[in-house]
Amino acid sequence: MESREDWKSVLAYLPVLVRSTNLFWPSKVAEALKEMAQGLDHSRLISRAEAAEWFGKVLPALANLLLQLPTLLESHYQNADYILGKYGFKTSLRLLGSQEAGMVFLSQELVGALLAYAFFYLFPATNRGANYLRTINFDELLASLYEGYSQKQESKLKCIVHYFKRICSCMPVGLLSFERKVLPQDRHPLFKSYPEADFWSKSVLPLCTFEVNSVGFIEEQSADALEVDFANKYIGGGALHRGCLQEEIRFMINPELIAGMLFLPSVADNEAIEVICAERFCDYKGYASSFRFAGDHADKRHFDSFGRRITRIVAIDALCSPGMKQYALKYLLRYVAGDHADKRRLDSFGRRNTRIIAIDALCWPGMKQYALKCLLQYVKFALEQVECTENSSSS
Repeated sequence: MESREDWKSVLAYLPVLVRSTNLFWPSKVAEALKEMAQGLDHSRLISRAEAAEWFGKVLPALANLLLQLPTLLESHYQNADYILGKYGFKTSLRLLGSQEAGMVFLSQELVGALLAYAFFYLFPATNRGANYLRTINFDELLASLYEGYSQKQESKLKCIVHYFKRICSCMPVGLLSFERKVLPQDRHPLFKSYPEADFWSKSVLPLCTFEVNSVGFIEEQSADALEVDFANKYIGGGALHRGCLQEEIRFMINPELIAGMLFLPSVADNEAIEVICAERFCDYKGYASSFRFAGDHADKRHFDSFGRRITRIVAIDALCSPGMKQYALKYLLRYVAGDHADKRRLDSFGRRNTRIIAIDALCWPGMKQYALKCLLQYVKFALEQVECTENSSSS
């Protein structure tokens, strides 16, 4: 077979390997298939009770959910723009391209159907890369169990499976919002714009209270905290691949965040993405290679007036292994500009931008100068706090 041109042309697209003149499965795949061939009573991959639940209850429910997707989408487009229409906001599902500020509201049921669609690898992959969109289908996450197996990848998949079990047993009824925020590069007297060096060096605004906590997790802060995700420029990063750091872990324990990968292209230096309501479904332990699924999580956070769970996550693009260049003026300005919002915008909780900021000081990849990072955060959020106070007192 080695001399056959037809065989050579297709080999790279087949799942088998070739050694000398023989074909064979990768060892991990062969082991899994042998266990499956013996039946569930002999399987170490999944217990008989888990298999009965997955194949007998969850998969049929996911199939029914997929059958409802056209109806769910029709209902979405009929009702989406009524949510914030009086404020002049369009909120229907659409591609929010680079430098295109906007918001999308999705029901948790529609998100569940979209994620089921991704789980079964049904989203077309054509032109996603050309439009600066990461893949959203789960095929690479599933394949990673057999291509260089690791427990962290298995635990990531367990989080997704647990999410599907939960929504199939009791579908949540809230809403989520995904918003691309853009800080204009051009100067305008009525809008915030990308700040230049003079803006910061000449500022006389007082610094606010700054508190550093050495323990606790960012996702366990108080309900009105703004959680900052120092992220990949592609929202979700390597969540559906092999990544397992701050951003990827959050996308596994709050799988609804994955829906944003469908319609949110990469984030530029003057942009941020805010997600409100993503429900937490999983507990976990460990980090990176030690990450493990640790069972069910009951999210008890309250809902706002729009029906969104009060969880606010803002993703901004972090420099990758910045080294000494992070001290250059352009990169200092890039960082402090990351999460400025238009001061005219009504706050997502119905108040005027009053919020608490939750910051994880150790999560930025390659950022070892914690003192510099904390100082930049101090300056940036002190300005936000002053503006929040002014807006609250004037409204």
